[in-house]
Amino acid sequence: MKFFPIFQEYSTKLRHFTRENGARHATLARQAAQRLGIPGTYIYFAVDFDATDPEVTSHILPYFQGVRGSLGGGYKVGIYASRNICSRIIKAGYAGSAFVSDMSTGFSGNLGFPIPDDWNYDQFTEISDYKGAGFDLDRVAYSGQAAAVDHVAPSSAGGAAPDTSIDYTKLAPIDLIWHLEKRFEELRASGKVGKDYVAGSHGAGTRIAVPTWRCILNYLAKAYLRDGGSGSAVNWSVSAESFRSADASVLEKDAVGKKIIAALNRYIDNTWRQSMTDKTGESVDLAHLAATTLGYTNWNVIPDAWTGWAGDLATAMENIQKTLEWNPSANLDQVATALIGQGNDYRQHPGLKGLVLDKKNDKGKWESVGNNCNRDDLCCDGDAIVIANTLENGNDSNAHLLSATLREYYNNSSKLANRFKQIGWSLGANNSTEAYQKISEYADLDSAVLGWFLAGYVKEEIRLTACRKLAEFIYR
Repeated sequence: MKFFPIFQEYSTKLRHFTRENGARHATLARQAAQRLGIPGTYIYFAVDFDATDPEVTSHILPYFQGVRGSLGGGYKVGIYASRNICSRIIKAGYAGSAFVSDMSTGFSGNLGFPIPDDWNYDQFTEISDYKGAGFDLDRVAYSGQAAAVDHVAPSSAGGAAPDTSIDYTKLAPIDLIWHLEKRFEELRASGKVGKDYVAGSHGAGTRIAVPTWRCILNYLAKAYLRDGGSGSAVNWSVSAESFRSADASVLEKDAVGKKIIAALNRYIDNTWRQSMTDKTGESVDLAHLAATTLGYTNWNVIPDAWTGWAGDLATAMENIQKTLEWNPSANLDQVATALIGQGNDYRQHPGLKGLVLDKKNDKGKWESVGNNCNRDDLCCDGDAIVIANTLENGNDSNAHLLSATLREYYNNSSKLANRFKQIGWSLGANNSTEAYQKISEYADLDSAVLGWFLAGYVKEEIRLTACRKLAEFIYR
């Protein structure tokens, strides 16, 4: 059986549609989808009345602006409405898929309007008393532009012992990593993966074995190293390491590897990525964690922290500056608080209330204030410091060193309780005052690395405020 998730709380009158309600509905929808174990997909938010064109402008557009800004969790915004409403919301960039309520033939939004290009479902008639069962059934056309959901599974990181069953869609991410390690070792035994060529001084080179933990981490980070993540793949390759494309090709063509990866993509793909949930209920972006961990285990041109908390802090500085440029009367301290260490619902933070967070640029394309130094990111940044240290001091011949390290860490409440402090401790800081000093020294405006991460110049007061807010978050 396949299905699609749809969210509706009343949504039958104009007064139900406000930006605040949209943000609240997005949060409720995300929490429900995560509780039910729904993987990344479109969630269709309903407009279940005949809103006129002016009402779309005054109420429906702001509502979906709130939805888009607060959904997150690996889910994307869909819309259930009449043709005109669907088209306008999608054109504005607030939704990406339409469930068209064509059965409402009397709605003005369906009269004379073409079906949206991005329609996925089209509700066109109703069968009364379906097969005499006493209920009515809607008939819905399906374009196939977006896949329906075909399974559910909790996003919990994994238990204390490996699950060796092979119904991969039901396995936790750490268990999937265990299976990928196992298959990688089997492919290594036949000489297909896990070796690098090192050139010799006189032309003759040699092939050296690369530990399985490093090869698997590299693949888990494919959204960054191959696909670019939040920046270019070149930048990530410089700051972490280059993508192991030969190993990836073998894994993705292998019959068993392909099945494992299909399930694991829920947590590492660049399109529908979701975070796993650890024992304490925190969200952890596995792909981000992998890329950051690699940064801490390699000696590159870019210092290790720049693949983690320092790089995230740099993007936060940009977002703070953008917010202040768009909202000159906004409070710097409050804006910085709202953009460092917050969750998916950051737009509901009092520091951003009533501010412009989305704006069309000179080319007519929408720009938004992002949440790139969020709580999930900082979880990964602190976790990566501990995990990288464990891997570097572990037994490279252990094929399951990575999954064992992740399993032990994410089932250890005492270690997880100090994850944010790991950032401060890595700098030699033991409180927020010391952390502020160390962070501001590390992320100095004169630093060539900071300039490499930033798209443009950031004011000194913004840099210092961002550094202080991160220090306060770490030791709150």
